[in-house]
Amino acid sequence: MDWIAFGASLSLYKSSMPIRPKRGRPVVIAGLGVDLPDLQRARALWQQNRFDESVSLFEKTARAHPQNLVALVDASRALGARFEIARAEQLLDRLVKIGANRPDLLHLAGQSYRMIFRPEKAMDCFRQALAKTKAIPDAQLELAVLYERRHRVEEALSLIEDCLRGAPDYLEAQLFKGRLLRRMKDQAAAESIFRALASIEDGEPAVRAQAWAELAQAHDRRGEYDDAMRSMLRCKALMLAAEGPFKRESDAVLNQLTAICRGVTGGHFKKWADEGRAFPRRRVAALASFPRSGTTLIEQALDSHPDLVSSDEREAFARDIFPAMWLSATTRAPSVEALDSAPMQRLSAQRDRYLDYMAAALQEAIGGRIHLDKNPTLTLLLPAFLRLFPEASLLIALRDPRDVVVSCFMQYLPLNTNSVCYLTLERAARRYANDMAVWRDLRDKISAAWLELRYENCVGNLESEIRRCLEFLGLPWAPEVMNYRQRLKEKAVSSPTYEAVSQPLYTSAIGRWRHYQSYLEPCLEILAPSIAAFGY
Repeated sequence: MDWIAFGASLSLYKSSMPIRPKRGRPVVIAGLGVDLPDLQRARALWQQNRFDESVSLFEKTARAHPQNLVALVDASRALGARFEIARAEQLLDRLVKIGANRPDLLHLAGQSYRMIFRPEKAMDCFRQALAKTKAIPDAQLELAVLYERRHRVEEALSLIEDCLRGAPDYLEAQLFKGRLLRRMKDQAAAESIFRALASIEDGEPAVRAQAWAELAQAHDRRGEYDDAMRSMLRCKALMLAAEGPFKRESDAVLNQLTAICRGVTGGHFKKWADEGRAFPRRRVAALASFPRSGTTLIEQALDSHPDLVSSDEREAFARDIFPAMWLSATTRAPSVEALDSAPMQRLSAQRDRYLDYMAAALQEAIGGRIHLDKNPTLTLLLPAFLRLFPEASLLIALRDPRDVVVSCFMQYLPLNTNSVCYLTLERAARRYANDMAVWRDLRDKISAAWLELRYENCVGNLESEIRRCLEFLGLPWAPEVMNYRQRLKEKAVSSPTYEAVSQPLYTSAIGRWRHYQSYLEPCLEILAPSIAAFGY
């Protein structure tokens, strides 16, 4: 397992780059201008996982060649992937100025702004590009996606229909049109699109998988649970065929992080808390658990409090801060010992860096407010998080383990090192059992304050549970927290549950597992310790 690559892997950067690394003399690339030897060296350093050196060379080259579009794109995306968002934004602003009359550059800038958490600027670039030409269907789709995330569904549909008039075979746009029609309650038209896409035998597997997942959800809503499961199995079969590298990396990551969680002791946490008193105290909290456990609902309510600001599933800690805490010339993999011996000066720098990253992504100063890092997959990184912020408070969301596993399985997520764990019910159950057993072990060892909250209680009486949270965090009651849905009319949510959390609270997801009990039966023994321990 290459932990450096895991810590700073750039899936978005690599998949979205318009430039292909080349050797030899400079060449002209795709109308963007001249590729430069220094850019080629910077990309080579990136491929060798020498990220700091790579970013430094990208920036140096962009400064030396301020009109070179290739340098601006490469440097901005590298900086963005390292969460140096302000510096990336400056380069993209220059790109937009240079390319103000070129729709292809405006589209490229829009993609890059989206990747560095600047959606408003991304939307503006896409709109400018489309005002000049309708010949970039990707720009229409990307703008439609950003609109839909903000619940501007009718505007998104208008864009997609325009897109499909010019590119009728654009399968991703067809899929998105189906989703928009579903949101607009035109179920028959939506399902017609999904069935057509699912049946294209030589179609893009990711599109077909998503179409099958949409059909599964439609069957589930109608109470056709066997049909829902059959459709979801078709979705997962397509994804299993491509799981190889993700599964290998996932297994390695899971083994390493679980070993740290099992190996850390109460003595370590006490020592880290004592050492942490040398740092200026920060108002930091984490909301963790397991996906589909209700973290998004809790976070959105808390984020409405004037003295708290949340970051929604940012990967800055896992991808960048965590490796930077322990990585050295002699330490190439994480361990309890590596965390324990991390120099205090390095930890101090990473504390500041983490909060600077989060403020940059939020586009607002955190100030004296509590910063809440909401990420259900943070559970296995809690020892590292508490090494960096021993003063942090922990919120842990609980939900019936059977409902969690069914919910994780019955959705489509792009393949990555986490989602690959949900491609079968058994695999999802084993991952849940592992992570939540880790939490039960950690809660008996950590020095930090923690509070568990149940999804079922939140749905039944949200105000009571949020009052518990606020009291735990030392915050006064604020009536704004109960109006979180009003804020969501304009606010974009990163979580896959962004659509559901904007709806009125509903209880139909409680006990959902019973509809799939025959399929879940072989996994119940795996889940039994968690069911008993959490009182379900």
